[in-house]
Amino acid sequence: MFRANKTFNLREGAFPIKMDLSLDNIDIKNIGRLKDQICGNIIISLISKDIFSCEGSVKAVFIDKCQSCLEEIEVNINFSINLVIKDEDLMMDDDSNQDQTHYQDLEYFDIKQLLQEEVSLNYPNIVRCDEKCLKIDLKNKEKNFPFKKIRDLIN
Repeated sequence: MFRANKTFNLREGAFPIKMDLSLDNIDIKNIGRLKDQICGNIIISLISKDIFSCEGSVKAVFIDKCQSCLEEIEVNINFSINLVIKDEDLMMDDDSNQDQTHYQDLEYFDIKQLLQEEVSLNYPNIVRCDEKCLKIDLKNKEKNFPFKKIRDLIN
């Protein structure tokens, strides 16, 4: 198992690079706390000079609070990674219109930074313990019509 706390040079070496990852902590604000380890399987392949593909999967369990009732709940995230890795010097000049591109210094590539970015992007925006937990029923709520009195006067 590779501990995801190293940097390595993507411009040197043999490809593909296959990694079984384990991450004990994470430096992302405004998400829950990590319950166990973040586990992942990643393959980095060379596409062309300074362009790499990264494919794999990541699993993690976080403890977070329900945004409605504030009870602690487990948030399971399980997602696949399919992105392109490019040197950060190409970021401003890149006109490829690819949505899934990760930019980083290829000579000091930090796999932990890649994992943290992907976890942050795949963490749910709304954390609820149940779909119905204090959900506001907007259908039955009276709508606010700002010009209702004027309409009533005209009619």
